[in-house]
Order: sequence, then C-alpha cells, then structure tokens
Amino acid sequence: MRVVRATAWLLLAPVLTALGFTLAALGLVLDGGRGRGAHAVARAWGRAMLFAAGARLIVEGERHLDAAQARVLVANHASYLDIPALLAAFPGQLRFLARSSLIWLPFIGWYLRLAGHFSVDRKDPRQALALVGRMAERMKRRGLSPLVFPEGTRSRDGRLAALKAGALALPVQVRAPVQPIAVLGTHDVLPKGAWVPRRSGTVTVRFGEALGPEGYEGSAGRKALADATRARLLALGVEDGAP
Repeated sequence: MRVVRATAWLLLAPVLTALGFTLAALGLVLDGGRGRGAHAVARAWGRAMLFAAGARLIVEGERHLDAAQARVLVANHASYLDIPALLAAFPGQLRFLARSSLIWLPFIGWYLRLAGHFSVDRKDPRQALALVGRMAERMKRRGLSPLVFPEGTRSRDGRLAALKAGALALPVQVRAPVQPIAVLGTHDVLPKGAWVPRRSGTVTVRFGEALGPEGYEGSAGRKALADATRARLLALGVEDGAP
C-alpha cells in the first residue's frame, strides 16, 4: 500500500496542481480580480491533494469563525499538507504569508503571485514592515484574512516551537482579532523532508476562539500576544515542542 500511495501521489499531485493553477487563473480573469472563483478552485484543490495523499479531512470549531470579519489566521506548521488542509477547511478568503523563494515554484508560486498572496524576504526587515502595511490595507478594503505560520518554518517532529513575536505585528497594528488554528495529523502523513506520503491518516483542522487585539500594543504586546496564541494552539491539541 505504501508503494501504491507513493505512486498515486507522484502522479496526481503535479497534475492536480497544474490543473488547479489553470482553473484558478481563469477564475481570476472572469471574476474581475475579486477572487471568488479562484478561492473555490483553491478549496477544491486542497481537498483533492489531501485525497491524493490518503488523508481524510475533519474540520472542528467552526462556531468560532465569523464570516463577516477579517482576521489574522495563525496556525502551526508541520507539513506541506498544512496549506491544502487550511485552504479546504477555511470558508473565507485567506491569503498566505509565504517566504519569497516560494514565488518562483512552478504553478504553486505562480498562483501565489497571481492570486495576491503575500511574500516576504526574511532577511529584509524593512520589506517586512512595508508588507504589514499592504496586508493591513487589503484586510480593510477587501475583507481578506491573512494566514501566518509564526514558527517561521515547518516543524521537524510535528511539535509546536516558540512563536516569533514579529509575526504577530499585523494584528497589533490593524487591531484585528487573531484566529488560532491547530492543524493536526499532517506530520504523520507527510513529514518535513518526505517527498511522498508515509502513511494514510486523518487530518484535523481545529479552529479556536479568537483573541481580541486589545492590550497588546508595542513590542511587549507582540510578545504577550505570541505567548497567548501559543497557549491557545497547545490547548487545541498541538503537541508542545519547546525545551
């Protein structure tokens, strides 16, 4: 079964991604840049990728979402499958904050650029500060919910590392709620460093109660918000990986 699963993944993943990019690009053209068609395609692509990996998606805590309010989504990051899972699970329009090198990947990177996702050069703090301003403007104007992985990179063991306080600058600046999201099970299916799924399994996306932005001003506030968000992610079931 492992050989069959790996073969199916290697055959299906590139085809699904190329097809998803083509349809999403067409949706952006036909929808006047509002992104509704591309968003529907992205959600379908996410479910298809999970299926190709042998993963069954379960979504919990949807009562904590508010479709009328843009929020900063904050999730743990343990696998490349986190992105398909989050796209499939979140009903609103989200935009990823991705490292700039991903923009040059075939299809995935092209889609990120075309659909208005955000890229950041981790070595350029000034660019990161300017990006916060653009994200804030788009949240207010278009009601988009940016998604950040504040650990900075994928976890090697699936456990939650310390969160970078700078990643929480956006909700502090725009006074937006933080929506904690636990993504569970993706590391078991496709861990960091693996090119094919190691096993089939269940992937759970669990939404927690949002944190309000009040009382988190300044650098000390960002650190306190990072600590509070991390506590929420642990309470949602992410295993603690801090020393």
